[in-house]
Amino acid sequence: MKKHIMIALALALCLPALAQEEEKERHVSDEISIGYGFHPVSGDYFGMDAMRFNYWIDKVGAIYGSYTHFFNKVVGVGGTYCFDPRIIDYTYNGLVTNNPLICTLNESSHSVMGHVKLNCINKKHFVLYTKFDAGICFWGYKLKEFQPEYFAVELPDQHCCFAWQAAVGIEVGNERVAGFLQCGVGMEGNYSLGIRYKFNK
Repeated sequence: MKKHIMIALALALCLPALAQEEEKERHVSDEISIGYGFHPVSGDYFGMDAMRFNYWIDKVGAIYGSYTHFFNKVVGVGGTYCFDPRIIDYTYNGLVTNNPLICTLNESSHSVMGHVKLNCINKKHFVLYTKFDAGICFWGYKLKEFQPEYFAVELPDQHCCFAWQAAVGIEVGNERVAGFLQCGVGMEGNYSLGIRYKFNK
């Protein structure tokens, strides 16, 4: 009889702790991440006629933020915003003028994408994941002309296109905070790094 009472007391003490742990695991199901990407595909889109002029592109890279809601430890869906600014100087090598600089074009792309994230390996301090994004990209242009009397410069006609990202990444840290390294192709860059934070729902 005493043995059964002791077992019952032990279960009574353990069940609240287990329930609290289960509740914590269930609530830690959302995350935000901030990253910086190198060589995004949006950096390849410059709309002016490159056959007529020489150009030099000063690329910053992609800066992006994501929110993901996880239905369980493996599958999550969310959204990503990606910003990619760059400055393009156009020059002319002809004999029309002694000043070769024609114009400076400040070009920026803004991508809004939905994504699916799959945590393939999910350990306490290590996560291996794949991520797939799809959405739309918008371009903004600001033009500064230096020789309008010689050249008629027109802004690019293209202002939006399909945006995407396919990547594989690793996270190293703990359940709450981890750094990540990601490799792939798309608006977030060929490879990127950043930090993610999980929080209670």
